[in-house]
Amino acid sequence: MTRVQRLALPFMVVAVVSAIAPPVFAERTFEGVYIARGADSAGNTYRRAVEIERDDDRYLVTWVSARLTGEGLVLEPTWIGVGLASDDTLSVSFVADRAMGIMVYRFGPNGQLTGRWTLEDADVICAETLTPLDDELPSPVAADPPQEQRARPSSAPAIPVVSL
Repeated sequence: MTRVQRLALPFMVVAVVSAIAPPVFAERTFEGVYIARGADSAGNTYRRAVEIERDDDRYLVTWVSARLTGEGLVLEPTWIGVGLASDDTLSVSFVADRAMGIMVYRFGPNGQLTGRWTLEDADVICAETLTPLDDELPSPVAADPPQEQRARPSSAPAIPVVSL
């Protein structure tokens, strides 16, 4: 081995390890706002918002449901839980009404979290998928549509509707 090769070898090793290390050693972060889709033990499908916040080594998770009332939109926390992460898995204990439950999420290749959950008094394991909210929102329109494509105002006031 020549002197140049011996001097270059450590730099090549560092370059290869640097290229490999980020995907292997990168820490997963579960933090964010998601849209949850799933089915409960009775087979009823649901969709709700989920916020995951990190507090040191634990995660605080809040599932939020929305309902329309005569005057507007009401957001209600449905479940509240606390969790711990290990590699690509987040395990969360939660309270739903008067029952305790557990949810286990795993990172998917597309940034979604796929989960399985059950309640203490249930005989079935249910599934839920969390999609990051950024993936759910439509892209903003860059310019106003031409005059002939613009909607004409009606006599009734518009009521904004937000769907989850």
